[in-house]
Amino acid sequence: MNGKYVLDTNTVIYHLRGLRPWTNFINELHPSNLFVSVITRMELLAWDDLTLDAEKQIRSILDSLNITLLSDAIEIEAISLRRKARLKLPDAIIAATAVVNEATLVTNDKPLSTLNWPNLKIFIPT
Repeated sequence: MNGKYVLDTNTVIYHLRGLRPWTNFINELHPSNLFVSVITRMELLAWDDLTLDAEKQIRSILDSLNITLLSDAIEIEAISLRRKARLKLPDAIIAATAVVNEATLVTNDKPLSTLNWPNLKIFIPT
């Protein structure tokens, strides 16, 4: 597969748990093509009951991915997604990250995976 991919938080969690086809999909791609929003990083590291070992595992996978920080363009797109598509703000930011970076969003999140939004490409590994 070619192109850039923005991994939703659930995609990273599935990969960390070793769930196929999520792990297979991620392992087939070059790390330079894999991105996560800073929101995904925050969601992964903010779990209440996160153990030290789990945090190390999360940080290890995050170190292999490209972290996309918020930009003005992502902020504008996220606001539009939040208002018009009525997404939760974190989901809107993650989707906006994919749109602005002309990347495909990899997700299993129902509101995101069924979203019809200009320039948003969705992929669900099977």
